[in-house]
Amino acid sequence: MLRTYGGVSVAVAVTALTLFRLLAISHISLVPDEAYYWLWSKVPSAGYYDHPPMIAWWIWLSTTIAGNSVFAIRLLPVLSIAVTSAATYLTARELFDDRHIAARAAMWVNAMFLIGLEHIFATPDAPSTMFWALTVLALAHLRQRDRPWIWVIVGLLAGAGCVSKYTNLFLGLGIVAWLALDPAARRWRLDPWVIVGGIVAFVTFLPVLLWNQAHNWISFQKQFGRIGEAGAGNSHLAEFLGGQFGLINPVLAVLASVAVWTYFRRRQYAAQSPLTFLILLNAPLFLYMLVQSSHDRVHPNWMAPLYPALAIFAAVATSSEFGSARMLRLGRWATPVGIGLSSLILAIFATPLGREMPLRSPADNVLGWRGLYSSLDEIRQRTGAEWIATTDYGLTGELAFQAKDEVPVRQIVDRQRYFFEHTDPAMLEKIGLLVVSANEEERFLKYRKCFQTLSPVETVHRQAGGRQIELYFVVAVSHAPADLLSRGCQLSG
Repeated sequence: MLRTYGGVSVAVAVTALTLFRLLAISHISLVPDEAYYWLWSKVPSAGYYDHPPMIAWWIWLSTTIAGNSVFAIRLLPVLSIAVTSAATYLTARELFDDRHIAARAAMWVNAMFLIGLEHIFATPDAPSTMFWALTVLALAHLRQRDRPWIWVIVGLLAGAGCVSKYTNLFLGLGIVAWLALDPAARRWRLDPWVIVGGIVAFVTFLPVLLWNQAHNWISFQKQFGRIGEAGAGNSHLAEFLGGQFGLINPVLAVLASVAVWTYFRRRQYAAQSPLTFLILLNAPLFLYMLVQSSHDRVHPNWMAPLYPALAIFAAVATSSEFGSARMLRLGRWATPVGIGLSSLILAIFATPLGREMPLRSPADNVLGWRGLYSSLDEIRQRTGAEWIATTDYGLTGELAFQAKDEVPVRQIVDRQRYFFEHTDPAMLEKIGLLVVSANEEERFLKYRKCFQTLSPVETVHRQAGGRQIELYFVVAVSHAPADLLSRGCQLSG
């Protein structure tokens, strides 16, 4: 079965998967982070508090073309999986000149749970992974051919990756490691085109740097402040490795591990092995995550850019050079397990069955938002409120998306998130509706002190079917301080 994979069959399969994903995601509500990034896209900028701007630009482009719909918001992230699959296929062909390895790798990218169940959502991980894979493809082309002008393409793609997510800066370290340590890169070490590529990458990333400079480096402080930051002081290494084992797809995780293990056992072949190229490019990010997990929790999606390379490792483990009959038999399970299960999950949550799940699950993040807004809008009309005040960025995005610009929704804390926002100061003189999750019950009384309360506290549930997911406190408020949307609601005292 594994030998029957070919470029055409994989292209057909990935196209069919893409169409299925586009159909499914159009029936699944936005997760809070997506709704927050959609708010960004309404005012395109060179930077934002949490991340670089690429995902906002993608959402702006797709919603400008196709309207403010869930489908449009997720269109480019879903298509990016197909692009990443193609880049993985072409990279494997460049490195191994084996269409079977290339086809399996491209197919197995889609069989990875993190890709199939996370990259369909509009988050920075989708462009980050795509541009990482495209940069590796351009470098693989350079490794095989003497075309120095490709360094310009490398710089452009690597820079675009950094405009997607700061994680992609680690690829720059990987390129330096490759140039320094891989004999196949020897001819490029003193080539001026390498400098040209670096300049192109810097210029591509420059708008993000300038935005950060103009905003007191706030985005860099948020993200790079995590480096070396200790949590509770306990090791999360087992959690990190175990989580990746599952998210990669257990079958593919085993195969990729076998390929890497075999590579290091055959050290005498390292100078000629294409795996040296892949390992050096991807090692800096993996080693950083490994060190970080020794003292703090690593978010599972942070490893996403490495997944295309892991798919190639897994495909190599089933090749005639590395593989055994046991590896070939194991490899037959990768596609049905990964694509089958992830597609089943998507199909379920795209139907009423998924929207009425009787048990708590991570899918609760996408359930009940329309009903919650309808309940709040009824209270708003009854109380005469003309805007909605929130205290959480995810809730802010979800309610704003449901409001469709008919009712202003403004977060009254963490105002550094909203440099891009334009607000009419006269709005603060009108009655508002303060909505706070019951999880913040202790802070709720302090939030209320930023207003004069006009109505008793009411409660509203976000629910799926008959199951209550989350409780919210709601109160009509007025007479907000004039600096509420600049300084935010002050909780001290």
